[in-house]
This record gives sequence, structure tokens and C-alpha cells, in this order.
Amino acid sequence: MLVKVLSPQLANMIAAGEVVERPSSVAKELCENSIDAGATSVTVEITGGGLKKLSVTDNGCGIHPDDTETAFLRHATSKISSAEDLDSILTLGFRGEALASIAAVAKVTMISKMDGKDGKITVVSAGKLLRSEPVGCPVGTTVTVENLFFNTPARMKFLKKDYTEAGYIEEAVKKLSLAHPEISFRFVSDGKEKIFTPGDGNLKSAAYAIYGKDVSSLLVPVDYTDEASGLKIGGLIGGMTLYRKNRSLQSFYVNNRCIVNRTITLALEEAFKGMIPIGCFPVAILKVDINPSLVDVNVHPAKLEVKFFEENKIYSAVYWAVKNALSVKTMPVIDAAEEKPAVRDILPRNSGAASAAYAFNSARDSGCGREYNKKYADKPSDEEIKAYKEQLKNKTENIFDFDIDKESAQAKETEPVKKAQEYEKPVRTGETKKIEGTEFVQSTLSETKGGYKIIGQLFNTYILIEEGENLVLTDQHAAHERLIYERLLKESHEKKIVPQMLLAPEVLKLTAAEFEAAVDNLDFLSELGWELEEFGENTLAIRGVPYVISKEDAKDTLTEVIDGIMDGKQSSRTEKEDRILYTIACRSAVKGHDKLTLPEAEELVKQVKESEKAVTCPHGRPVSAAITKTFIEKLFKRL
Repeated sequence: MLVKVLSPQLANMIAAGEVVERPSSVAKELCENSIDAGATSVTVEITGGGLKKLSVTDNGCGIHPDDTETAFLRHATSKISSAEDLDSILTLGFRGEALASIAAVAKVTMISKMDGKDGKITVVSAGKLLRSEPVGCPVGTTVTVENLFFNTPARMKFLKKDYTEAGYIEEAVKKLSLAHPEISFRFVSDGKEKIFTPGDGNLKSAAYAIYGKDVSSLLVPVDYTDEASGLKIGGLIGGMTLYRKNRSLQSFYVNNRCIVNRTITLALEEAFKGMIPIGCFPVAILKVDINPSLVDVNVHPAKLEVKFFEENKIYSAVYWAVKNALSVKTMPVIDAAEEKPAVRDILPRNSGAASAAYAFNSARDSGCGREYNKKYADKPSDEEIKAYKEQLKNKTENIFDFDIDKESAQAKETEPVKKAQEYEKPVRTGETKKIEGTEFVQSTLSETKGGYKIIGQLFNTYILIEEGENLVLTDQHAAHERLIYERLLKESHEKKIVPQMLLAPEVLKLTAAEFEAAVDNLDFLSELGWELEEFGENTLAIRGVPYVISKEDAKDTLTEVIDGIMDGKQSSRTEKEDRILYTIACRSAVKGHDKLTLPEAEELVKQVKESEKAVTCPHGRPVSAAITKTFIEKLFKRL
């Protein structure tokens, strides 16, 4: 076997495979050069997802005219000169690989000028110098990359659609914008401006430009210094009211270098443990300032990962920085004029006069516009309400912890509750489960034909039902979630999920990746009751929602739906449909700790009893469980 030295051109192409993975890699490397050059303004313009053309323009210090050709040589850099410099790297670029690697797989045109020097244009294609001569231009540098990967078709076939690649570039620019709020970044894709940050040095201003008002207004500042180690942790976090189903809104920086680091991620999420729902992730822009000698930034080809000298100190500092920020009491401000009562669509549509009346009241008060029977739209008189309360009082002497108000009064004229001795055969029970020495029996409730009595609500979460020889507890959220899911699933298969049109559209700002996922699935979402349209850059207008969703929950629910689509990119259509319907059902169902009125509880239990599948919620939690009379009597030493 012969051993031979690779040609410089081939060596550069191989190196490009490590440094230049896709157009976003090019944008990142060139922007980092602009930042190192002291620029206060950086503009990134692309055509065709960055493959056809990508240019980065800055107002930095520029390159000396004698060095423009040298800059394209491999391992040529102005940022380090000795081995000792590797222990104190503060610049983003230092290896001198970017321009050489990019020029090996594309045509690169660089125009640069230093203050007091002549400008110069240099053109390199596939590693070969084509042109280098003086030119008139302003102080700063513009690098234009055309026909990326034109000579490496193997790399081209692994790239995605143009708008997907454009989204990756946009995300890269966003990360850099948040790292350097003192720099004004501008990103233009196919002639449309997607990003513009003010460059005023205020991180919250940059976050506003990147994430919009809804997110930035909820961000909490982080400012922590560990005196012992000299570590400084700064940035912004989302507090306890802002979180996502994935980590798409988490950005971490070490000495203003955007990184991916498991230690920081774990510390952040541990600090939030117990403060946000399980399965959700906090929003964070965290910046770690550390002595450069205590971190190795040269362990990853794209410099995305770093290695800390003392990982435990980093973990501790980030953990306490976040904890301290969360300890500041913050309360979201809600305009009382905009508050709407929660929508409870427990009573089924078309289930008789009582249900129609109650459904009308819920729809009217929430402004959700559900279908209702106009026959029952008239408000009952005070005399009717008084008579109803008296009637209900006589029927429910042993019922506690329920509020009967004006709206629930007209909801349903119930039949008198049968006495316990008149009950029919007790509910058929299923498998007996042993829990810490006590005997619990899971009740299916599915074959019961009456013979039960609702006796209250426990912890505003569980409906208590006396049923023959059992005390049955029904989880109101799990039960309602299963009922809504089964109804939506049936209507989805029949193509009958009716959108509820909003009087005024809700505008939702998304990240580039989220927007792409939503646009790719617009038709699919439409079949599931969402009426959406593109409304500017990375923005959707929500014009209609599934009828079970209230206007107030529209944006949060859609965001969660899109996150689910992103997490299940490789899933089948059926799996995606299930995931979306789970989300909608969970969002629209009665929550734990919601106080139910008696008619609501009665209707919910009735529907559970009539359903064949209301045994578990869509996530697998049991809907109902029962405690036997025998077990209770053992507790009181009766047996």
C-alpha cells in the first residue's frame, strides 16, 4: 500500500466536511469573524436557503490589503500566535479554518477595507485564487459565498429544502444576536427581512426582537456571582409562567460563545424542578463568564461544545443563579376587563333541553361561539332560580362542597336522587390492586345502569360517588380528557371536527423551526379544526380553533401542538393525529382543583358511565378507582 500526501485542495475539502456542515455553518463562521473584527452592525443576506448565495457584511476593522490572499490559506489567523495563547482564547474564531474550508467548496468573494488603507477584492473558487485587486468600498468586510457545495455533490444530497436551510441560518443568527446585544444584526432571506435587532446593548431588547413581546415580557433577569470561583452567570430566564414542550428556547453561552453543554442544561432544569409541569422545559438565555484558562473551547470541530476544568462548580453556580432569580416574586398582570370564565364543555351537545341550556350559558359567557339551542337563551327569573335552589336543597341533603349559582341553576332539572336501599346491583368491579397493604378496587363504571349517588368533591379534583358497596373516586380531569379525546377522535375519522371561528384573529409569533413545522402541516391542522394562515415573518394568524378550545387558550394550545409535531417528525400520520388530539383534549378538559357544580359533576359521571373507553385518560392514568366497604370497616375496627 502506497502512502502519499494529499493535495492542499483535497485536504481543504475534507476539512470543509467538518467545519462546513450546511449553509448555517457558513453564516455562523462568517458572523463570528465579523464579531471578532469589532463590528457594531452585521447583515446576513441569503438567496435559495444560502446555497445559491450567502453574504455577510460588517462595519468592523477590515483586513489589511496585503493580507487578503493570506486569509484564505489554511490555518492562517490573526487571533493567536503561540501555544500559550490557547490557554486564554477570548475570540470566537482562532483556528484559521473557516475561509479556507468555505472557499474549498464554493466561490467566495471578499471585499474588505481598513481605515486609512485601500479596499481590496479577492475571489477564490474551489480553493483557487481567481482575482485579487484594489476596489473602492467602505470600511469593513463583505464576504459573499455562491454555489455552496457545487463540487461536492455527496454533501448536497443530505441538505434539506431551501426554506428549511434558511430556518437553520435564521436560528444561528438569533443565537448570535442574543450573545451580542451590543451588535445590531439584520437577516434577510430572499429579499425579506426576518430579523433586526437594535444593538443597544440591552439583552431584553434583543430578546424582544427575536422572540416577540409575549415571551420577552415574561423573562426574568439573572445576575449572580460566585465569589469563590469568580464565575459570573447572567442572562434571562422564563420564570415559572413561561415554558415549552422542548428545549428550542434555551440558549447557553460561555464567554459569549454559543455552546451546547449538558452540565448547564441539567443545572437549569434541576433549579426549575417542581416549579413547571413535568415534561416541560424552561425558557432561558444563560451566559457564563469564566476565566478562559478554565475552559477548553477546542474540543469540537464546530466549537459547539466546550470542556470545563471543574464541571461541579459550573453546575452549582448555574443552579443557584437560576434559583435566586426565581426567588424574586413576580406576578403576571391580567387586565380584569379581559378576563373570561373558564369553558367547561362537560354537557354533551344535543343532549336535551337541560344540556342545551347549560351549553348556551358556557358559550355565551366565554365568547367561544359553540352551537346552542336558542330556545333556552332567555335568562330565568329570580323566582325560578329560587324554586330550583329549594328543590335541589331538598334532594341533596348529604351533598357537600358544591356551589349552585345562577347559571348552574338553569342547567339541569335532575330527577330526585334514589335512596341507597333502592339502588340496583352494584357496579361490576375489575381487578383488585394491593397498595401498601390496603385493598383498592379499580371500577370500570362502564356497565352500570344507574344506582349511584354523588356525595361530594375531594380536593376539588376527585368526584366522590357512593356506589353499592364501594366508594368510587373519579379523577375529573382524566375523565373529561378521555371523553373529549374520544369525541374528537370519532369526529376526526368522520372529517367532522368543526372549527370555531374567532371574531378577531390571534397572532402567534414562532421560531423559524416552529413556523416551518406549522406551515408544513397546515392542511393536516385544518382537518383537526385549526384555521391558520401565514401572517408575516415566522408569524401565524389563528382564525379558527377546534370547538372545544377557548380563545384564551388558543395560542398556548397551538404552540404545544406544534412542539408535539416537531418532537414526532418521524411519526406516522396516525401518531401525529393522536398526539395533537391528546394535547387539545388535555388543554380543554376540566383541570384538577377546579370546583365543579353539582350538575357538572352529574353530567361528567353520567358520560363516564356511558363510555366504553373511560377507564384511563389518553396518557394511561386511571379515570376511576374504588375503595371497598370492607376496607373502610377494617379501618374503623368494625371487622
